[in-house]
Amino acid sequence: MPYLLNHILRIMEVSVFNRRFEQPMVLISFDVESPVDSYDNDFTKAKIAGVKNRIGLKKLIDLSERYETPFTLFCTGHALLKECKGHNLHVNIYKKNPKYGFHVGNYSWHYLDPASDYTQYPEFYYGDLIERFKKSNIGHEIASHSFSHIPYALVDDNTVYKDLSRSFEVFETFLSEKPFSFSFPYNLADKYHILSKFGIKICRIGHEVTNPITLRGGILAIRTHITDFALNDSLNSWIKIIDKIKKRKYLLNWYLHPASLYDEQKFNVFWQIISYLKRQEINMLTFRELYNILKQEL
Repeated sequence: MPYLLNHILRIMEVSVFNRRFEQPMVLISFDVESPVDSYDNDFTKAKIAGVKNRIGLKKLIDLSERYETPFTLFCTGHALLKECKGHNLHVNIYKKNPKYGFHVGNYSWHYLDPASDYTQYPEFYYGDLIERFKKSNIGHEIASHSFSHIPYALVDDNTVYKDLSRSFEVFETFLSEKPFSFSFPYNLADKYHILSKFGIKICRIGHEVTNPITLRGGILAIRTHITDFALNDSLNSWIKIIDKIKKRKYLLNWYLHPASLYDEQKFNVFWQIISYLKRQEINMLTFRELYNILKQEL
């Protein structure tokens, strides 16, 4: 069995919490961010990434409708927009993070924002596609991934508060609702006390934590098991994982990016995984639905 999925099995074997469920469960979420939600200044690179995002989202819509499968879409506020008058944000990074290339200093965010709309720059604005997810009868959850995709763990509280305020403003303006769930940009989890002030109830955190499900600052934090890289493994490996989930009644938390589905081979693997999950009658949840199941235990 490939190393990655073998690693998943070991994680689930030692996860005591998984045995508390009455049925097997799978959380599948996508981080949807615009390529302009960055300090990058490579316009060509950004457009290519944006094209892949749109194609991946369209494929996901078709797949979810065919199998009636709900996903959680963690969206930056910028990605939710259909049109934009332009943003120019200066971000002060006060804590370095070599893994993601952040050094202490000032960064100019949204440098490539064309201040346009999805008809002229569909690579940068996905509001039209997110609207299709919301209007479907599948039960998708549209959740927050910040507004600008700035690393919350590396900036001060005031920066986070302003960014999250803008995220909520976009949600209430364009989706007529407030986000219930949250995923941290770059998977750098911090500032739970600010999320709590905004009413966030549940969030997704990275792989490095020990406990699969914890309560942090009054917010339910769900550990990630796997990411996009798992699409490199074969369907046969995935069948072994899914069979184990069903037999042991485990919870699996998997997150990806829409651009991963641009690749036809990876999309076919994903399609077959979803098909097998449905045939095995595995309960596929959104983060809001998982919270509603667990809230009695909090």
